[in-house]
Amino acid sequence: MNVHCENLKKISLFQDLEDAEIQQVVRCTNPRNFAAGEAILREGETGDSLFIMCQGEVEITKVLTLILEEDTPKEKVMVRLRAEDGVCFGEMALLENEARSATVTASTPCTLLELHQKEFLALVRNNPEMGLKILLRLAQALSRYLRKSNQDVIKLTTALAVALGG
Repeated sequence: MNVHCENLKKISLFQDLEDAEIQQVVRCTNPRNFAAGEAILREGETGDSLFIMCQGEVEITKVLTLILEEDTPKEKVMVRLRAEDGVCFGEMALLENEARSATVTASTPCTLLELHQKEFLALVRNNPEMGLKILLRLAQALSRYLRKSNQDVIKLTTALAVALGG
């Protein structure tokens, strides 16, 4: 089994797949290389693909919507991801062609596998059992993201209420 297949086995989205199914997914991807400092995807741009990390490290940033002072940073680093941790990003683009929710920049030289929505949808249509496994994992991941976002909103609302004396 090649190195790309081994990387996919680490990623929660593909953990329920058999080796032959993982190989099918890999065949639907395109390898991509990015230099350190290069943007892989940008917040606000329309996206239609998932990226699976094979080598390197990336930084995910979000633009801050409220800038109070001139020296306030314009964006905030939300998280750093390393390939060896078995990660991917851009999952929402497999389901819809909407604006990217964050910017992802290579911190080091990176090798990624790109899976486009069109190939993903064909893969799950042609392999319903495998598709169900992946879509269940995808639904669980999106549910976790939503739950965390809800918790963050409550924390921010509470902090704002305290700051305003309410």
